[in-house]
Amino acid sequence: MERNADMSKKLETACGKLFGLDVDLVNLRKEVYDGQSRNPDMEFGTPEEDAFRRDATVNAMFFHLGKQEVVDLTGRGLKDLAAGIVMTPLDPHQTFMNDPLRVLRLIRVGSKLGFALHPEATQCMKENEIRQALDAMITRDRIGIELFKMVKDANAAVAFQRTFESNLYTPIFLRLYSALVETLQAEFPVLGWSISPLWPVTWPRAYQLLAYLLKDSSNLGNMVRSEENVDHLRIMAAYAPIAGLRRKMLGQAVRKAMTALRTPTKISKVFESALKNFNSILAILDTTATRSEKPASRSLVSMALRSWGAAWSTQITYVMLAQAVYAPQTSTASAPSVCGSSMDEILVGPLLERFSAFADLVWDQDLRDAHLQRPLLNGNEIQKLFSFAKRGEVSQERA
Repeated sequence: MERNADMSKKLETACGKLFGLDVDLVNLRKEVYDGQSRNPDMEFGTPEEDAFRRDATVNAMFFHLGKQEVVDLTGRGLKDLAAGIVMTPLDPHQTFMNDPLRVLRLIRVGSKLGFALHPEATQCMKENEIRQALDAMITRDRIGIELFKMVKDANAAVAFQRTFESNLYTPIFLRLYSALVETLQAEFPVLGWSISPLWPVTWPRAYQLLAYLLKDSSNLGNMVRSEENVDHLRIMAAYAPIAGLRRKMLGQAVRKAMTALRTPTKISKVFESALKNFNSILAILDTTATRSEKPASRSLVSMALRSWGAAWSTQITYVMLAQAVYAPQTSTASAPSVCGSSMDEILVGPLLERFSAFADLVWDQDLRDAHLQRPLLNGNEIQKLFSFAKRGEVSQERA
């Protein structure tokens, strides 16, 4: 409120603390939208008007202090709560057009509570008019805030699945008219751009594989979990389809993708490093992929980890997720089910074997902290030891 006094005045909201809890005090109100902004004009309203302006029926109930009972003015709040369903009090189209951010809020809250989205709401989210409104009316800061709340939750993979099923990847993670979209369309049309109405059609492989590995007890799972900020990994999973742009427009891809969510600088830098080191990571993986009697050079892997920096495990995880997204489907066999969908056989075949071999080597050779190790000698120390001038000539004193 202090940062946006005009907005707090418009919303007529008072905030405070009571017994250590944050409390918002508001009057019963109704919202009047002009169709151009998600910020409505507020007017005093009736209990019914206040209930029906809410995002979801389960969030539209009151508690009568005098009668000590729940008041369900929408007539379906209690029923939806018992059934575990998230649905808008009004027609979904009207609710989403009034405030398109409600699309993300319903996905996030439903996933967090383990509730299902009502089919009517899901179908409405797919409408082009709703996707256009979400892209045009909502600031990227607000979308980013909702998205980061989503990825911090334990059920983030479910939220991503519902985002995918609602065909919202492009307006959320890229922008509808971003130059990245057209380039990606040319990059891998075989992955279903023109065949499936949902895009990117193989994106679920990334977040499903990540969810699987976050619970896996293998060295590969340990490597993935070595990134303390799980939300960073989930953002990496969100942008796994962007990996195909690293050859043609790496810098532009990073800027536009990260701007779409107002991503923190730390994540942007790791994402950019992952794209820059993508090929070198694959090259090192080639040396460790075969479990032969003569393992890959310990020093070679150690130097590679140092060159990739402190976020080496996150970068390798990104490369793995991107490889999953771009891998061709070879059979109909499936891997362990994650959030209701199965992963292709390739995700538990050659792909995971390759990355597992690397993780096993790092753990067996105790190289997890290799990026912290300093070389025995560096250029400055050698120059000082032999009194070399900067251009390699022996100094006058040495001569």
